[in-house]
Amino acid sequence: FRFDRNRTNRRAPCMDGVKISVVAVERTTNTRLAVTSAEIDSSLYAAGRKAGLSPAAIAVMTDEIFKYDIDFKDVQPGDRFSAVVEETWREGERIGTGRILAATFTTGKKTHTGFRFDRNGKAEYFTADGRPLKKSFIRMPIPYARLSSKFGSRRHPVLGSMRMHKGVDYAAGTGTPIMAAGDARVQFVGTQRGYGNVVILDHGRGHTTLYAHMSRFGKLKKGQQVGQGTVIGYVGSTGLATGPHLHYEFRVNGVHRNPLSVTMPPAEPLRGADLVAFKAATSPTLARMESMEQLMFAHVDTARAKKR
Repeated sequence: FRFDRNRTNRRAPCMDGVKISVVAVERTTNTRLAVTSAEIDSSLYAAGRKAGLSPAAIAVMTDEIFKYDIDFKDVQPGDRFSAVVEETWREGERIGTGRILAATFTTGKKTHTGFRFDRNGKAEYFTADGRPLKKSFIRMPIPYARLSSKFGSRRHPVLGSMRMHKGVDYAAGTGTPIMAAGDARVQFVGTQRGYGNVVILDHGRGHTTLYAHMSRFGKLKKGQQVGQGTVIGYVGSTGLATGPHLHYEFRVNGVHRNPLSVTMPPAEPLRGADLVAFKAATSPTLARMESMEQLMFAHVDTARAKKR
């Protein structure tokens, strides 16, 4: 009798006369790089699984690498992708896949490319020329909500007077999570009169965002660094509010801007030594993916060309 506690640790009984003890056996694993490519037939998920990608790896492609540039609801049969993936092997058997180091996705005759690279100790995905795929801000910091009040002059729903509405309101159920619109430092977390429970984030370069009327806060404290998408609080109706909603403001150097139309600042590209290291690491990776695609799809492209 023996059993595996995890991928690298096995337990087995050992007999010493009439005494039985359990010993630990370490099982050696190693990591290999693999290139996989596939063309979508019925769905991206089915193609990814057929190509050997784990559900988690497929989610990284859709929810992290390409989510800003591709609407995956519009992916069609004939679209294709390639990925360089870390694989874990043990005793001649592949037991799992790990990080995606690079990926390409071709849809609508346009190819999108992403490469993983660590900047300041944090992994990000970049284009081939070193520009981040992640946008500096997300337009809508709350999922599953409807726009209930726009930016501009309006009659205040509680006070009844005409006032400048310095942000936008999103109606949603109490407890709906609110996300940080971008990487930031927590400037304020607490209560401010008509705003009720409010969080203000400082994104640097003169950009701040404000989130008001929360029912409760996330695990935040002043001065803390938060990443884009971090849950900073939950929808409520504290302060001057007629119902549960998020009041969201976007400020540039202290001046309120319409979050729905303001030109968002571009994310910082790689520069200097980081860019040099990135280019050196990604060139051979891109060459491997291109070779795999030529091998996988040359006959398909030839057949399509003949039909035309």
